[in-house]
Amino acid sequence: MEFKFNVTGSDRKRLVASITEITECQAKYQGAPSFAYAVDYITIDKNGTVSFDDRVDSDKIEMLIEALLEKGFELEAQMEDETEDAGDSLILSYPRKDISDTALENLRLLVASKESLIKKALGTDALPIDVTDEVISFPWFVGLPQPEEINAYAHFTGKLIDMAKTQKRVTSKEKNIDNEKYAFRCFLLRLGFIGDEYKAARKILLRNLSGSGAFRSGNPKVKKLVERIEADTCLYDDVMSLQDTEVTENE
Repeated sequence: MEFKFNVTGSDRKRLVASITEITECQAKYQGAPSFAYAVDYITIDKNGTVSFDDRVDSDKIEMLIEALLEKGFELEAQMEDETEDAGDSLILSYPRKDISDTALENLRLLVASKESLIKKALGTDALPIDVTDEVISFPWFVGLPQPEEINAYAHFTGKLIDMAKTQKRVTSKEKNIDNEKYAFRCFLLRLGFIGDEYKAARKILLRNLSGSGAFRSGNPKVKKLVERIEADTCLYDDVMSLQDTEVTENE
């Protein structure tokens, strides 16, 4: 997985110094021809792209990226011109080598199972997943979002990939939804959007959906449980049951 910070010169040195501080690991300069720095399992190339090898788990990656954002570094996203008149659009890409064929199929099924909700949440008409020998790309976003939106979307696509890698069985069948915001909020919690650190991202991803994010059909017990889940990662297993089971007034 890689993240583009688009820094060079002294700014890249500051990025490397921040990564060594956060990870408490020494930086090693690789010299020509890459001119990259290596910090344990992390590589910072000459253009400020930070990449991770297969040894690191997603939690450590997210902790590092969030710490860098807090230090004032701005995460860039890959962009390309769709047509001459279309202007720039956001495309999030991930290394193909990190995603197996099975995980890729799981990813397609996972997206299909939430297609209507994801389309509305992101304000897009289509959810193609483009695959080359080098990268897997999500050209889902219209125009150039704000930095906080890019951060939320990068977390979302990254966590979709993480779930696709770990799920043993994925169905593409969409369920009938009577409360969009509640259903998608529970899905975000399943993906790992738990705790105050994801509060802003959840808000961005839920803002286009209708209904109440607090509870499915007026039950305050569900509202309290979801609020507790969002504040405490230890309660993740409890919220999993909310995906398919509604708490009744007598429970």
